[in-house]
Amino acid sequence: MFDLEQSIADWRRQMLAAGIKTPVPLEELEIHLREDIAQQMKTGSNQQDAFTSAVQKLGSAHTVQTEFMKVDKTHSALKWKLMEIGLTLATILVPLLFGGIVLKRASFIDMTVAEELSSLAALAAFSLLAWSGRLGHRLLPVIQNKRIRDAIRFSCCVPLPLWWIVFLNFIVPRHDFTMGEFLVAFTWAFFTPVGACIGLNWGIETAARKEIERPDVSASQS
Repeated sequence: MFDLEQSIADWRRQMLAAGIKTPVPLEELEIHLREDIAQQMKTGSNQQDAFTSAVQKLGSAHTVQTEFMKVDKTHSALKWKLMEIGLTLATILVPLLFGGIVLKRASFIDMTVAEELSSLAALAAFSLLAWSGRLGHRLLPVIQNKRIRDAIRFSCCVPLPLWWIVFLNFIVPRHDFTMGEFLVAFTWAFFTPVGACIGLNWGIETAARKEIERPDVSASQS
């Protein structure tokens, strides 16, 4: 005698064996499967025929997994594209914003021309360091394992707050900075490390994504 619940349990095991291990997609598929079965039974189909038809509509485990991989890849690519847009805007707007503040406040805090230029140079270095990673990604190692990439990127960011703490609590108090000198020291101490961190993270991720996309490009050309 056909057991619907046992058949659905077997179907779930097939999906898990195919690689659909994330609970949310599998639960959504099961809900859709049950709704389809219920709809067909309302029209007169028995449980077994309704189950067989619903499974056929969803496709084999391999087909379903392939479709989920396509969706995940598209979502990941869109997320990365938005991230790149955000980083691009940051490397443009941050120097413009803080450069404008430096130029506007320079006369109020008696900054010399050399101090103004040095602060602006630090802001320019921020953008250059960030973009050096993106444009020079070919010089960086290709790390295809996302967990390893994330661990490396996180470890690159950890020293930043530690350096800022050292700078503000140990270096600044030991020097009798004028306001202009402090602004110069601050822009170099704050923005250039951030630019280097962004550049390294941007470059590592770009190198990996370019390598992942390469087979797709060659396949489409063939």
